[in-house]
Amino acid sequence: MNTLFALLLSPLRALLHGLGVGLCVGFALAIWFSVARGLMLAYYWPSPGGDLWAELPAALRMGFRFDLKMGAIATLLLFPWLGWRWRLSAWVIRVWASVFALLAVINFYYYGFYKLPIDSVIFGLADDDTVAVLHTIWQDFPMLQIAVVLSTAVWSANALALRVGQSALHWQQQHWARAGHVWLMPVLLVLVLVVGKGTLKGMALQLDNITATSKPFLNNVIPNGVTALYNAWDAYRTSTDIGEEDAGLKAFGFDSYQSAARTAGITATTPEGVRHAMMASGRNQRNGKNLVFFQMESWSAEPFKYQSKEMDVLAGLKDKLHNAWLFDNFDAAHHGTHPALEAILYNTPVTPITNGKYRHIKLDWGVPFAMKKAGYDTLFVTSGQSGWRELNRVLLIQSFDEVIDAATLRAKYPGAEGGIWGVWDAYMFRYIEERLAQQPKDRPLFIYAMSTTNHPPYELPSDYKPFAFDINHWPGDKGSEHLIPNLQTYRYANDELAKFVTAVERSTAAARTVVAATGDHNVRTFGQYATPESQVLRQQVPFVVWGAGKLACPNALHQVGSHLDMFPTLFSLLGIRDGYMVTGRDLAECPSARSSEDAMAVTFIGQVRTNHAIWNMGSANTLACQPVGSVCEWQPKQDARARARVALLDWNIRHHIHHAKGEK
Repeated sequence: MNTLFALLLSPLRALLHGLGVGLCVGFALAIWFSVARGLMLAYYWPSPGGDLWAELPAALRMGFRFDLKMGAIATLLLFPWLGWRWRLSAWVIRVWASVFALLAVINFYYYGFYKLPIDSVIFGLADDDTVAVLHTIWQDFPMLQIAVVLSTAVWSANALALRVGQSALHWQQQHWARAGHVWLMPVLLVLVLVVGKGTLKGMALQLDNITATSKPFLNNVIPNGVTALYNAWDAYRTSTDIGEEDAGLKAFGFDSYQSAARTAGITATTPEGVRHAMMASGRNQRNGKNLVFFQMESWSAEPFKYQSKEMDVLAGLKDKLHNAWLFDNFDAAHHGTHPALEAILYNTPVTPITNGKYRHIKLDWGVPFAMKKAGYDTLFVTSGQSGWRELNRVLLIQSFDEVIDAATLRAKYPGAEGGIWGVWDAYMFRYIEERLAQQPKDRPLFIYAMSTTNHPPYELPSDYKPFAFDINHWPGDKGSEHLIPNLQTYRYANDELAKFVTAVERSTAAARTVVAATGDHNVRTFGQYATPESQVLRQQVPFVVWGAGKLACPNALHQVGSHLDMFPTLFSLLGIRDGYMVTGRDLAECPSARSSEDAMAVTFIGQVRTNHAIWNMGSANTLACQPVGSVCEWQPKQDARARARVALLDWNIRHHIHHAKGEK
């Protein structure tokens, strides 16, 4: 019996010792990574760089947290081999330390060339002409210097890790040899998992957290080589493979872009001709007005329908709608935040497309590109972290001059608080208000803003007084336990938007500023929309415009529309009639009997609506009349036009990327 117990105890003790060795080596290599980060900062520190010192501690703290995280993850993977004989443990530690050192050096020189930590472009070594890429590296990089630096890095990392590992194993073999010590293993395992998560509260450390400061230089040195490579691989792995140019065309029922173009009323037969026909080419009469556009998180249209004294979901916004255009029969293009952002800004049904392997390709028909061409300064502002979906990098490629995020707002407003997604939306609105006031009158400003507070886990600022909602007054689905918290953050976002609109209306920039807002997608907690009567609500979001004057035809506000119609409407308001892709119609135009019948809310998820019906593209048996109980008929030509519109937008993005890759 004792022999059996000893046989069982031996591997358990080895695993315990492996965890201990792994934690010690991981911590030592985290310190090594931090020293390497310090050397990287010193080597690349810009001149002048005096404005970086204030936020340097925040960058170093966040960097060390990522270093610890990578050490803990490596421990979790390697500890089964670290607690046995020293020869095996030493071999594993040498591989571990050498890989960490190698990636640190690659990250160091990668930054020197690209001014970014390792990103998905590194996988061009496999996607492009590998021999040509290696030849370029050999010519452009100081190979002798790299060899010396790499040798030093590998030697120092190994020396540190081996000494710490051997000392840790020796100490444990002396002091943790009794059977009772095996019970320490769950404690160490929990410690490894906590360190690997990188935080005690909220979500694990991830790409979003890399934008911990308002300074891009500091943010770029936060990820160590392992973190940077993992993020690059994750972006590359999850990015869309563009496939063949005609993949989307075939999916929507067209054998070529020419047949889709004919269905859409385009007579051109060459790729250049069709793309030109898809672009606006009118005569500009620019009025120089600023445009502030808000993509509001989970800003569903359904609560607007239930606004009352007992169900005050709109808060201050209810008093700001009398002089606004509120399009109340309006659908989101997608059902996710990032897909909606790409749909609105870049008119792409293929998503994600701006991060990952294609993020370096400029989409020269997108909204920010058109605004730059029209003479606008372009600014992206979010209350969230711009490291999310690589926004801090890709938006600068896609014609935005600046990206302002939670880290920037914290730096500008000391004490700014927030939840797990960033700072409270109030700071975003405050910043935009101040930027508008500073903008020169002779240079219009385009701001695309993205709110985040109305998102799970539905937290509110401590100084905001929530409304006492009674769930019994909610006419919709009451099934979600998160309904009331969701309504609270929804109301908060409305309140802050209302305060911003009021501030703009009272400012000197009022006469030259248009403010627009829409939701990225519907709220998740408002029900399943399982009944035929509620189907129409599934994709509905508001679209509101302030500063546009009185609408000539108020009934235009009730015609169906979607995200694809927003910027054709807004560009028209600004007098911009050239240089952007015509994805829909001008919603402000007075509807005739014919245009009312032809009006469609087209989405990128396959759903189409008219003023009388809703269906899935290409599927006659999904047709449902609206309102339920009314009479409607399947309109094959109308369905074909909807399919052609999305198919051509799909073809456009694929064709553009293939063409851009061919020119590289």
